[in-house]
Amino acid sequence: MKKAILGVILSVAVIMFLTNPSEDDYSRWVGKQLKKDQNALIELGVDLAVVPYVRDQTSRTEAYVFSIYRTKLWDDKEIVAIGMFGSFYINQKNIEKLKKRE
Repeated sequence: MKKAILGVILSVAVIMFLTNPSEDDYSRWVGKQLKKDQNALIELGVDLAVVPYVRDQTSRTEAYVFSIYRTKLWDDKEIVAIGMFGSFYINQKNIEKLKKRE
């Protein structure tokens, strides 16, 4: 029984390690979140200005099985996201902060 539990924990850790998203994945994800329900002009602005800004202002702390992304905003605030299993988890209020700053 203990070997099975250890095997499951080890398997999950390996999967998390292999699906830990990169900083580029994070920048593209933020851009995708900002483009939801927007018109073509705003989508173009997000691609040309916001995504490169996010890429430049983001630091990544890697913990092997997940990563923590910290993005400095225009007003010296920051949003924090956790990347794991190929996805990002962030408080929706933080995405709203970014949308208001466009």
